[in-house]
Amino acid sequence: MSRNACWPFLQNLFMKLTLSASSVKLQPIKARADERYRFIGDKPSLHQETIVKGIVYHSLATDVYLNLSFEDWVYNNLDLSSSDILLLWRNDPSVVIGRHQNPWAECNHRTLAGSKVKLARRRSGGGAVYHDHGNLNCTFFTSRKRYKRRRNLDTIISAVRSRWPDVDLEATCRDDIVLNKSFKISGSASKLGRDVAYHHCTLLHSCDKQLLAELLTVDANSIIHKATPSVPSVVKNLSDVNAGINHRTLVDAITEEFYKMREPLDKPQIYDIDPSDEQVWPGIHSSREELQSWQWVYGKTPPFSIQRSNGSLSVLLHISGGAISGLVVTGVSADHSLVSGIQTLSARLKGVHFTKEAIGGVCSAFLEETHLSEDQKTELTKVCSLIEDAVS
Repeated sequence: MSRNACWPFLQNLFMKLTLSASSVKLQPIKARADERYRFIGDKPSLHQETIVKGIVYHSLATDVYLNLSFEDWVYNNLDLSSSDILLLWRNDPSVVIGRHQNPWAECNHRTLAGSKVKLARRRSGGGAVYHDHGNLNCTFFTSRKRYKRRRNLDTIISAVRSRWPDVDLEATCRDDIVLNKSFKISGSASKLGRDVAYHHCTLLHSCDKQLLAELLTVDANSIIHKATPSVPSVVKNLSDVNAGINHRTLVDAITEEFYKMREPLDKPQIYDIDPSDEQVWPGIHSSREELQSWQWVYGKTPPFSIQRSNGSLSVLLHISGGAISGLVVTGVSADHSLVSGIQTLSARLKGVHFTKEAIGGVCSAFLEETHLSEDQKTELTKVCSLIEDAVS
């Protein structure tokens, strides 16, 4: 597939996309089973209808917040009543959780803290996934009427089968793609609006499986929450079964299959884009800043509680909006001064971000200022240790 990164030309293409359906002159044709995909809504028509146009973009960015922001930009700014867009992209090492998930229940923060891996929350639902350069992300943008996940998954499966017939892929009832009926290589999520919708999915071809496992393995038994949980799966890379499968060959194969099913909006090629260009995509950087903010990544977490124990001593923390809203301590001496000290600590922690740095700072300052006996201070130190351990 040929490539093009001409910004004026891309802007012209987007102007074409934003035309209303009535202003786009498309020739009605009679549908046949072997023709390109022509649908009204989700049903093939036996009558004359307009052909759906399509275009493929490949992001040159590898910043997770920027690529997620570009998805938002397309979703919020384009009229896709008569055109489809396929965005192909990859990220630097990142853990991406769903819109309604709990990052403390989905990502191992001890592993995360010792790495350069970024944590992001997307606007679509679904479970937590790991991204790196060995994972290809595919986003299918379309109108709400034409939205159909299975058609998109079939596009990917057909693309792989056409290039590598020895690779056995199939879609599951959960809209995952599995290899050899056992190994998950792709998971899906979507965002549906009144007029526009998108479905995006991962495609593992050569990712770091060890780091993936370390980051997504969490002991969440002590977390009490109602957030959307991820479903653990055994994964495998496509390159494990065919060494010829990589980012470049997958991009070409999927692009070719996409254009088989749609009339190219201009030319049947891949268009490289730079999502960081504010002149082409106005407002993209403010969107990126929002997606990178603590308030979005952690503050959007549904309320939850977490418990830590050491012998008879136990602490229960209530978290709302990513900050501590309450503390319950049991198993300490019924000493008035000690109980009073715990009440003071609870008051100081209220509203503090549920992060190791913020909690550690409050606990350290509290212990330094506390004037109690050595035994009482020892008990309070144990309480603070359990609180700090809860966040890691």
